[in-house]
Amino acid sequence: METKLKIRHFLRENLLAVLAFLSLVGINILNQLGMGETNIYFWKNFIWNLLGLGLFLAILFKFDYRRVSLELLWLLYGGMLLLLIVLALFKKRWLIIGPLSFQPSEFLKVILVYLLSLFVAKNMEPKLSVREALFLLIVISLPVGFLLPVDLDYAGIIFLMFFMFLLFLGFPRRLFIGLALLGIILSVILLPLAWNKLKPHQKGRIYGYIDPEKYPKTWGYQINQSLIAIGSGGLLGQGLQKGWSTRLNYLPAKNTDLAFAVWAEAFGLIGSTLFLFIYGYLLYWGIEISKKAKDLLGKFLSLGIVIVLLFQFLFNIGGAIGLLPMTSIPQPFLSYGGSITISSYLMLSLLFNVAFRKDFFK
Repeated sequence: METKLKIRHFLRENLLAVLAFLSLVGINILNQLGMGETNIYFWKNFIWNLLGLGLFLAILFKFDYRRVSLELLWLLYGGMLLLLIVLALFKKRWLIIGPLSFQPSEFLKVILVYLLSLFVAKNMEPKLSVREALFLLIVISLPVGFLLPVDLDYAGIIFLMFFMFLLFLGFPRRLFIGLALLGIILSVILLPLAWNKLKPHQKGRIYGYIDPEKYPKTWGYQINQSLIAIGSGGLLGQGLQKGWSTRLNYLPAKNTDLAFAVWAEAFGLIGSTLFLFIYGYLLYWGIEISKKAKDLLGKFLSLGIVIVLLFQFLFNIGGAIGLLPMTSIPQPFLSYGGSITISSYLMLSLLFNVAFRKDFFK
């Protein structure tokens, strides 16, 4: 019993330390961007992080993840689907209400990870049947399909992350093999047509990824400037508000897509390694929570959140360092924005909610 209490205390203590670090990163990252007009981003992000922390604490102490009904989640899913349909009709990525705007795709991830987890947990089966797997595949594909016209890369990555989640939930092997073969055949047939349908900037991202040196002032500009900023950070970094790429605005999308490059320029290899270690530690404990949770919903929910956070991490930082094509995927706690900030705190509140149950280590 004493050992279990020590493990429980260690888990909670370290998770809270990780959250504190990431929250400080989220609040202070935009202070590095320079002076003048960027101050508005800092204060906005400061407010978003405070709201996110408040929401996190409220959900952690006043909410039990096991008491949410499947009916409520289907209702939220339906509402999100309608919203995405409307935005697709108007070719908009953002919903703007007065002075506020938010990106529905960020909250779609939270709804999907909860919905899929609860749906499978209620069936109490070791793996999905073919009918259930196809049904959940449709559930994922519908909102992604309406997101495609306005946010192609994010739609594709959301589909990939939740298809990966389905595999962990017990996706039937024969169905996976069949879909894989179908996907290969359709890719060969439709790839030339799909390429012709891509917009110039979408093709440009691919050109810039394949050969950024060939397009230094156009498609390769973003990745080249990102690599220059990261490399100029050196071992210890150039310090707050001292990075030339950041201060002189050579670095595009520095407060969103390439926020990691800003961090690397300011804090160098050591600071970048620290961020990667802390974020990796969070993912590690998410997996541990999934393994130790005694109910299926807790296991699936925590695993799904880890997969979502992992994909965000891989595609954002992979794009910033040139390992993957550049995308519009924000990095939780580094990128500026109310939608990514609030949705990240929502996912962490659910993850911590699983870990902080009284019967967690029974």
